[in-house]
Amino acid sequence: MKAKPEWIEQWQKAPQAQVSVIIHTEGDPKQYVETAQQKGLSITHAFRLTKTIAANGLAQIVLDLLQAAWVTKIEPDQKITTMK
Repeated sequence: MKAKPEWIEQWQKAPQAQVSVIIHTEGDPKQYVETAQQKGLSITHAFRLTKTIAANGLAQIVLDLLQAAWVTKIEPDQKITTMK
């Protein structure tokens, strides 16, 4: 499964909503940045170490990307906090 069912449901309910996501890729994520941009996503960063792309765009585009062979997982981009 490339995304949790609750995320897919949320994106399906509001396909025109702007979402921020982390896209996990097969191999070097930099080779997929242009493809993601052509689909309509705005790329904020590609992380080679974790093989991920941080992106923003319409939920419908994210749903469409779930079908791409190079996508291994998509999850919402969430703020991470650490304890002091």
